[in-house]
Amino acid sequence: MKKTILLTNDDGYLSFGLKVLKAELSNDFRVITVAPDREKSAISMALTLNEPLRVKEIEDDFYIVNGTPSDCVNLAVRKILKQKPDLVVSGMNSGENLSEDIFYSGTFAGALSAYLFDISSIAISLISNKSSYSEGDYDFERGAEISKVITGKVLEIKEKYIFNVNIPFNDNGMILKTEFGFKRYNPDIIENIDPRGGKYYWIGTGEPVYDIKEGNDIWAVRNGYVSLTVFKPDLRRFNYEIEELDFDKV
Repeated sequence: MKKTILLTNDDGYLSFGLKVLKAELSNDFRVITVAPDREKSAISMALTLNEPLRVKEIEDDFYIVNGTPSDCVNLAVRKILKQKPDLVVSGMNSGENLSEDIFYSGTFAGALSAYLFDISSIAISLISNKSSYSEGDYDFERGAEISKVITGKVLEIKEKYIFNVNIPFNDNGMILKTEFGFKRYNPDIIENIDPRGGKYYWIGTGEPVYDIKEGNDIWAVRNGYVSLTVFKPDLRRFNYEIEELDFDKV
C-alpha cells in the first residue's frame, strides 16, 4: 500500500512549485493536497479564529481553504482525512527559508503544525539563481526530484522530526545535514500618504545580514549543497535558570 502524503504550502494552491511537487510525489505516494486559496507567505503559525473557514474540493484529493497553512493542516488532520497521513510536506516555496526565516515562514509553519499532531514533516524551499525573488529563476523540476528522495528517506524514520530543506539553484548533487545559521533582517519601512490623506507604512525586506559558518544552512546553500536541518522542538529545553531573576515575595 502506498504511503499517504499530506501536501500544503504558503504560496497558494496555484503555485507552480506545489503543482510540480504534487506531480513528482504522486509517482510513488498517495498525495492529498490541502492548500490556501491564495498566497499566505510570512504568516507563520497564524490560525483563522474570527471568521469561518471554507473547504472546497477542486479535484480528487485536492482541497483549497480560505485560510493559512496552519489552518490547512489542522483541517486536514482533524476533518478532511480519515486517518493521519504518514508524512506532511510543505512547499515547494519560491525563496529561501534559512535560519531566522523559520519564525516567519508559512512554509515552515505548515511543517510545524504537523509536528504538533505527532506527524513528521518536511518544509521545502527553493533558492533562485539571483538574489531577488522577483527576478530570479527556480529549478522546480530538480527541486521536486530532490524532495522525493528526501521524502522516501524520512518515511523510513520512526521518530518524529521536522526537516527544513533548502535547495540551491544548480546544486552540486549532495545533501548536507546542517545547523541553523544566523540571518538578521533590518527591513525597509516605507512611509507614504494614501489618496485620502492618511498615513500608511509598508514593511519591505531590506538586505539581511548573514553569519556564514561552515556547516550551517547558509554556508551549505552558498556552496551548492542541499541543506537539510533537523528540528525537534522541546519546550522543556526553553526553561533557563537565571540567578539574577529570583523573587522572594510579591
